[in-house]
Amino acid sequence: MLTNREEIPVSMRGKHIKVHSLLEDEDIKNEIVSYLRTNKFEFYLSDFVTYISDVIFPKFDIKRTTRIGQLLTPGIIVQKLHYGPFAISWWVFIKTKTAQNKQCVPIRINMRIKFELNQEEFIIRVVDNNRKPGYVCELDMEAIIYSTSSAAINETYKKIFDVKTRFSGPSVLGFDNEIMAEQLQAEILFFPFQIIIYDITIFVIVLDQAEWNFAGPGYRSSFFHKYRGQHSLIYQSIMNTECRIDIYHQENKIQTYTGESPNDVWTKPDILKNYNGKDLFGLCNQFVIQAIQIYINVPYCKACDWNNIEIMTHAFEKYLKRRISVVDLDWYLSMEINDTICWMY
Repeated sequence: MLTNREEIPVSMRGKHIKVHSLLEDEDIKNEIVSYLRTNKFEFYLSDFVTYISDVIFPKFDIKRTTRIGQLLTPGIIVQKLHYGPFAISWWVFIKTKTAQNKQCVPIRINMRIKFELNQEEFIIRVVDNNRKPGYVCELDMEAIIYSTSSAAINETYKKIFDVKTRFSGPSVLGFDNEIMAEQLQAEILFFPFQIIIYDITIFVIVLDQAEWNFAGPGYRSSFFHKYRGQHSLIYQSIMNTECRIDIYHQENKIQTYTGESPNDVWTKPDILKNYNGKDLFGLCNQFVIQAIQIYINVPYCKACDWNNIEIMTHAFEKYLKRRISVVDLDWYLSMEINDTICWMY
């Protein structure tokens, strides 16, 4: 069976594109899903490849005469967006040639990517579009904010060349380019990840430690599910005194539930009644448990921690001491001197 997660290289005129990149375009996605259903998800892979090359590419006029994206500005990570309720919209999972597993890459605010289509230079900029990524093509004088990169590229291309076409935004922007991925991943302390529980893909946003299989205040995860007949985002969080479920339809919060524990809070919504609450939070998954334990044991510090001698000593002993040849270095005094110099200026 082939699913949306399959990454099958499809060839056309010596160029390559991945099926998952095509699926961002709703028209193409619906066309492919219709084909899969017609064939009852049973067919030879070679037939599917032929279908993509001979039917999808010509029908949607997908062109590959592009110069793949160049990152002009890396942009910034915004805590409330990249690690908040709609975090799932701010990260993409890509497969690179060198990595065994998919890499998690952020879509950064104000990142700018330059690419070329039909000998015309385009620049796409990412903005906050009501807590989700918005894409603006700087070549478009109207500066319209689009909800997908594909829409921004295709609509602007149509205005310029008066031709309706279908470009895959993620492929054109070059998210699967390893160099760009490394640039976008720079200086990020924690990368969200996905697990599958009960055929539900759960997006683990933030880790922390406490009594529920080591997860505690600050832990957050989310997934999509139908709620009262609507496709909704289920956002789960562990607070200091309670566990919480916030349910969003599009960008609007429509319901909140609280409870003393993950199992308790999941007795309150009228969905997923037959499932364990800790499972739905992702807390029983071995990968999550191991990730939390690693997170607990790896020290890191923020600027506000620089005056905390305990945290800084732990970080120095683990990461810096073996790289410094000076014996008995009074490293903390150097931090104080540096802090004084910064204050003076």
